[in-house]
Amino acid sequence: MKTWKRPNVLLLYTDQQRFDTLSYRRELAIQTPNLDALASEGAYFENYFVNNPVCSPSRMSTLTGRYCSSVGVGTNGIGLPRDMVPLNQLLKPYGYHTAQIGKLHFDPHAKRDHRDPTDTYGFDTFILSDEPGCYDDAYTKWVEMMDPDEVPKIRTSLPPAAYRYNKPEYSAVPRETHEPYLFEGKRDYSHQSFVASETINYIRSRDGKTPFFAIAGFYAPHPPINPCPESVEKVDFSKITPPVLGEGESVTDRVKDVTPENWVKTKAYYLALVTELDELVGEIVKALKEQGLYEDTLIIFTSDHGEFLGDHGRIQKGMPGHDCVIHVPLIIKYSREIAPGKVVDALTEGVDLVPTILDFCGIQIPRYVQGKSLRSLLRGDTDEHKNSVLVEFFDPYGLRQTTIRTKTHKYYINNRGEEILYDLAADPGEHVNCVENAQYRDVLSELRRQMLIRIQDAAYPNLEQTAEY
Repeated sequence: MKTWKRPNVLLLYTDQQRFDTLSYRRELAIQTPNLDALASEGAYFENYFVNNPVCSPSRMSTLTGRYCSSVGVGTNGIGLPRDMVPLNQLLKPYGYHTAQIGKLHFDPHAKRDHRDPTDTYGFDTFILSDEPGCYDDAYTKWVEMMDPDEVPKIRTSLPPAAYRYNKPEYSAVPRETHEPYLFEGKRDYSHQSFVASETINYIRSRDGKTPFFAIAGFYAPHPPINPCPESVEKVDFSKITPPVLGEGESVTDRVKDVTPENWVKTKAYYLALVTELDELVGEIVKALKEQGLYEDTLIIFTSDHGEFLGDHGRIQKGMPGHDCVIHVPLIIKYSREIAPGKVVDALTEGVDLVPTILDFCGIQIPRYVQGKSLRSLLRGDTDEHKNSVLVEFFDPYGLRQTTIRTKTHKYYINNRGEEILYDLAADPGEHVNCVENAQYRDVLSELRRQMLIRIQDAAYPNLEQTAEY
């Protein structure tokens, strides 16, 4: 009788990491040898985009396989709706032990006391820390147990909304992208080291018989931009250039006084955090190999969105969904099926990860999952996938904003009727809005048509009809 073994699944999930931060296939101011090795042993995606440009809705969309308008969450500050089924709950009936370690951001985290238990969303192991050092959470307790003297050094300042629920005297270090500083604690006590350490402990606890699904939720390189000093030394500052403004763009007030020199420093410190992530991914891969689990594990490395880093005169993230914010790394490695060194050029998006994982795990894909499995692409059965990706952002009281991106163009519209059109082939930096250019009339018309189709597919409910009328 033939037998088949379901793979383990390890999702290495970073926060706010741009696509152009890995040295694989490009000249960069840093080297990322461990991630490069993972890419060379698996598949590297050139055109992977998230479906929302901020943390929580992007994660909800990616981990349910449903577009934000289907989930009903388009911005931060809203919990995962109770009728949504995240990936871990789909894997559980098939014998998977599931773990969440580090950042998840299914719950708004500013307005609660992190000493109190929260919803575990069905994970068997649940070690939650949605921000580094600003709460009395699993991370701070971990540092306290390792070395109590390090706790004050790893503290970061609170989000403004969190002072009512937490101690305002925790720290006064800056929180914004353009305010980089050096991590004061020992390297082994950073938040990314905490996530890696707990992930490695989890891997070492596996017996190799029961398949597992684990999320290693890294917070870096999300601000605060606070790398260790030795990481900054690995950055080649000479290869970093200040951001460039596009036609009609202006610098936002909060970064109007940042000098070109400070932008170079900010980018360098941001990249330094990526080198730390790279080293820790190497440690996690080493643990998988030591446990004899490497070949039997589907490893996915990606991020929830990118970071402006001064591009377009802005920092952090948001709409209209420039590529620096929605284009993120994606590496998928599974030796049993994916040939090494594969480069995927097709357009792919966040909602595609859940059906891909289910497909590799031999589990049927529920009808309500809106993404499309990448397995055929990864096995080389096809080079075709999608004609466009859909990006949504909305809140209960403000703007509704939607972007559609093809290989050659990007179109944005909001519910005020404001539109943007970029010709990505001629203007990859997205600096010139062509929406009023008569030469693009036919392109604009076609993208409007495609967006209407994509929105209908994404947003219309999928409830079953139970009677004729």
